[in-house]
Amino acid sequence: MSKKLPVRVFQPVFGLFMATFMSFLMSGAITALNIGFPPDYLSRWMHSWGLAFLLAYPAILIVAPIARRLALHFVESPFAPAPQTAKAVKQPV
Repeated sequence: MSKKLPVRVFQPVFGLFMATFMSFLMSGAITALNIGFPPDYLSRWMHSWGLAFLLAYPAILIVAPIARRLALHFVESPFAPAPQTAKAVKQPV
């Protein structure tokens, strides 16, 4: 018995992690750029992170498939089978 979630929930779970990490980092950086590091910086950062995450998660779920399709126009699919190469056949001597 596998303790992992089924593959059908991969995209929402991936989006959850991506939204968490990106909103955390970006909200921290933007908060610091906007107000510097006052005594209440951490409180302000956590507030902005919560708002950023609420926007980031649905945005990732919508934008990720579009970004994936765009990337596949420029890069070979990592999910496609590897192309078969012709093997050299030794000629009898």
